[in-house]
Amino acid sequence: MSDATPRAGYTLQTHAPEETEALGRLLGQSTPLGSVIALRGQLGAGKTVFVRGIALGLLAPDLIEVTSPTYVLLHVYRREGAAAPSLYHIDAYRLDGGGAAFEGAGLKECLADTQGLVCIEWPERVSEVLPADRLEVDLEHCAPTERRVRMMATGEGSAKVVEALVHKAGSRSQLLSNMKVARIGGAAIDRGPGLC
Repeated sequence: MSDATPRAGYTLQTHAPEETEALGRLLGQSTPLGSVIALRGQLGAGKTVFVRGIALGLLAPDLIEVTSPTYVLLHVYRREGAAAPSLYHIDAYRLDGGGAAFEGAGLKECLADTQGLVCIEWPERVSEVLPADRLEVDLEHCAPTERRVRMMATGEGSAKVVEALVHKAGSRSQLLSNMKVARIGGAAIDRGPGLC
């Protein structure tokens, strides 16, 4: 994709971790298997909360807990069953050596799984092995519980994901409405107090 090609983007400010998770859930429902989501943000920006939402959207109601893979490099989440999708949550922060270290750790296999979805934190450390078409997500602190979530498509496939997400999430009020529907539609997504 050339630099002259317009890239689809979407920005939403969330006001609570539950909203950040709900936006991730909609992304998990909108993203086709075989895709890569590159996550950037400072420590505590909400990357793991966002990935928990993606997991709920992709795998719910089977998945309960998502934790940061900082010290283990990779967590794999999947439903029971041979044909079930997988969610690969990779943290490249501790990988010294870029793409060679990524490949040496066996993580490139995750990118080749057409039945999986890859979420990778600190993608700039291994950018040379990432596909050209990916969704880039930046999470930024705005206030103690507020986050600005910026998404940018880098190709045609990820642009379709952004379009679908804009249709589903749209504005913050539309996201809040979706959160209410999720609570009514299934207790597995209701994570307790704090939801609208």
